[in-house]
Amino acid sequence: MTIQNSIGTDTSTSTKTNNDALLSIKGRVLTRHATYRHGRLMLQYYIKTETGPALIELEQAEVICFCRQSDSELILGHFNSGIRIEPISLKNFKHQAVSCIYLKSTTVQKQLLRIANDAGIEIYEADIRAEQRYLIERFIALDAEFIVSADSSSAETPLSLTEVATFASASHSNDSLACYAAFKTRKADLAIPLSMISLDFECSPSGELYSVGLYGSQSALDNQSPLYKKVIMLGRPDFDADEINESDDSFEYIQWVDDEVALIHQLIHWFNEYDPDIIIGWAVVTFDLALLYRRCQYHRIPLLIGRGGTELTWKVEDKFRPETLSLPGRVVLDGIDWIKAAFYQFERYSLEHVSQHLLEEGKAIDHVENRGQEICHLFANDKKALAFYNLTDCRLVWDIFEKTQLLAFALERAKLTGLEFGRVGASVAAFNNLYLPHLHRSGYVAPARATSHGLESPGGYVMDSIPGFYKDVLVLDFKSLYPSIIRTFLIDPKGLIEAENQLKEHTVPGFLEAQFSRDNPILPKLIAQLAAQRELAKLNHDKPLSQAIKIIMNSLYGVLGSKGCVFHDAKLASSITMRGHQIMKQTKTWIEAEGYKVIYGDTDSTFVWLGQHHQIEDIAKLGNKLAKMVTDKWTKTCKEQYRIESYLELEFESHFKQFVMPTLRGSDAGSKKRYVGATEDKEGQIELTFKGMEQVRSDWSPVARRIQYRLYFLLFTKGDVKAYLQQELQDLDDGKLDDELIFRKRLKRHVEEYTAKSSPHVKAAIRLCQLTGNDKAGKRGTMIEYRMTLNGAQPIEATGEKIDYQYYVEKQIKPIAEPVLALVGEGFESLSSNQMMLI
Repeated sequence: MTIQNSIGTDTSTSTKTNNDALLSIKGRVLTRHATYRHGRLMLQYYIKTETGPALIELEQAEVICFCRQSDSELILGHFNSGIRIEPISLKNFKHQAVSCIYLKSTTVQKQLLRIANDAGIEIYEADIRAEQRYLIERFIALDAEFIVSADSSSAETPLSLTEVATFASASHSNDSLACYAAFKTRKADLAIPLSMISLDFECSPSGELYSVGLYGSQSALDNQSPLYKKVIMLGRPDFDADEINESDDSFEYIQWVDDEVALIHQLIHWFNEYDPDIIIGWAVVTFDLALLYRRCQYHRIPLLIGRGGTELTWKVEDKFRPETLSLPGRVVLDGIDWIKAAFYQFERYSLEHVSQHLLEEGKAIDHVENRGQEICHLFANDKKALAFYNLTDCRLVWDIFEKTQLLAFALERAKLTGLEFGRVGASVAAFNNLYLPHLHRSGYVAPARATSHGLESPGGYVMDSIPGFYKDVLVLDFKSLYPSIIRTFLIDPKGLIEAENQLKEHTVPGFLEAQFSRDNPILPKLIAQLAAQRELAKLNHDKPLSQAIKIIMNSLYGVLGSKGCVFHDAKLASSITMRGHQIMKQTKTWIEAEGYKVIYGDTDSTFVWLGQHHQIEDIAKLGNKLAKMVTDKWTKTCKEQYRIESYLELEFESHFKQFVMPTLRGSDAGSKKRYVGATEDKEGQIELTFKGMEQVRSDWSPVARRIQYRLYFLLFTKGDVKAYLQQELQDLDDGKLDDELIFRKRLKRHVEEYTAKSSPHVKAAIRLCQLTGNDKAGKRGTMIEYRMTLNGAQPIEATGEKIDYQYYVEKQIKPIAEPVLALVGEGFESLSSNQMMLI
């Protein structure tokens, strides 16, 4: 039995004859599902083709996992039916022969896992879902070609097929959704446009729906496509049609309905008519779709907004999260999740805050902080304004997606990882998708659990810094250091266990006594492919693809270092991080041998001070020369010492004309992961970079962060630091900075679950619940805004509390001012006596 047959093929009781015609259907897999029909497991793939949506079905006879061949009889002894076990030509990581277990259903699989756990039997790859395994074993990620049966007899001679399926059942009655039974599947590379809609609900404080806004395009990646806008509004127009001027199209995009039930039915009708592939929004899953679902439950209305008239459901009751949402045929992208996934960072992730930063535009409402009250007021008095507000929120989300290219990023991530289109996070699943099909073809199944042997790998290298105020500091970065280490030193789960049976001279040494085989490593080859794709993406200025590849490549070490990954082994992770330590230390030695001083190093970055008396006209040329020197030395070292090709590449990243490496607070020792640097742009304008400082930390007040930024700007431009601080302290005392004294912190748990009630934001949350009489203020996820007052932390709603200005001087301004004052020969006590009264 071949590896492909043992894993990739799905057995069936039916057959395909050569008299049946076949048709090729190519499409992008939007959602994937497993269901049961007449006791048989059916795989369903909702796809988007060039001619529209379609449902592909395959009859999958069994769920697949693996066990040792020596355990087969013991397992079979516990079952009367629903299971069969066959030996295959694969091994586990202990080089023991394994068998493939074929199970009738996931229910039988759960029974198997209980029995195996009690008997101490290892079961391999039981966590890979059938609908996912079918695709990844064929290297299919997003785009696929399905060979399906066709009524026409003009098709080419049929292939010899072993994969069989039945046509979709009569339950899929929507005529607009084509349904096919597939017999063979292979990967494809497609560029099929997808339609996208931005959705947003407005509601009462108790959750009754007022309106729903819909904004989008039939081709989400085509800027030329006409934009669509619609608001379904409860009630009747509170304005006359003749009052609307020619530029106001609100009379056209608002659709009026009599009540909430009619609004829901109209929205369901709209979904079946407009039929979007993708739904986007801001907290669209946790708020909008969860709210719609609850209102449908209240009115006992089936929420049939999936493709083919299917119902929106949740895999876990009352857990309204993206990973529990089931909406057949439609992909839901939450703007908050995806902007984080693309590594955009903001102090807050409210739509107002993010849109102001990215678009320089906010919500169409005067008092965003009291928007609940304003929405109720608009619904009662100005429905046209509410519709405009509703639609504006939809448009802001759309514009954010467009500006940040989030849809293109999500598509590229799905193509690269094989994860379901729209799934965020899931680094371990992405690793498995990439690694498992290659592992199977190499003759192995994945381990049952992570291996550690009581050892843990160290973190990235962080050098003890040399604190001070420097001029001309170069930053040299290793390009994708950890992926390059994996690729260079052949670090690979399969290679680790294969080297156990090989002579050391035929392996590459790692750390913690690890050795890695030189024979056909999987992970280094995957990284090589990703690196080549990224270089091509950069060449083509394809930012979404380049960013997606970078994130995936950098996540590979994190996965191997995580106990949540079955491939985790301290030998693997340590062979990466400890090699990184070695590389950084040796790089420092080589650079200092050239006469320069390395003042700091962090994971993959080396900070080089050129010295006080240097006279270099072209610093960039020097930076590139140093980087090439180190790169060449590593190439030579790897070849001579390890007989391997080096992919380590040091790059000249930046030149700080001025640079401050602070000391630890209250100590002369240098800090780590904290610095400030000043560069100049082409016009000679100064730009500041903060790392780990209060200015970039959201747990410090806005006033402290603003003052810190300005202090370093004045330091680097030779401004009057002391006079500036004196004025800021005076403004603080005069109450002019009160709006900048607000701390913002989100509750990670419900307030009653906190044991340390002394946390300021928890105290403020408890006080807010008391003030408002609303327990929702104390729920997990609530953003608490508070100031420090003479009565401690108080929510901003407690307007009668006196601000503790002394706290802000001592705990916020003084700690960030003292390091800068010290650099100009002053102390905080040197401020005028008028200011000292505050202290």
